Amino acid sequence: HGKGEVSTACRGCKGKGIVLDEKRTRLHGTPVYKICGRCNGNRFSRLPTTLARHHVQKLVPDLTDYQWYKGYADIIDKLVTKCWQEEAYAEAQLRKVTR
Repeated sequence: HGKGEVSTACRGCKGKGIVLDEKRTRLHGTPVYKICGRCNGNRFSRLPTTLARHHVQKLVPDLTDYQWYKGYADIIDKLVTKCWQEEAYAEAQLRKVTR
């Protein structure tokens, strides 16, 4: 709301991880939900590497496109993927403990 922050909540499911399956809902006559196709149930959309580049560029002002795409973008993408994996693992462990 005008604070200059990017919301990472998925726009498809608004951070819930599930969406209403309209086709099956019409077929069955009751609400049917499915995993969000945009975020695959993660509740958050992946941040584009351009957003990461904006922040890296503050630290490395003369960063060229070649340097970004050959060095930084790949590493950042792998780090983000690893974070998603660790979050999913932690969530699964928490679910086991809190049953």
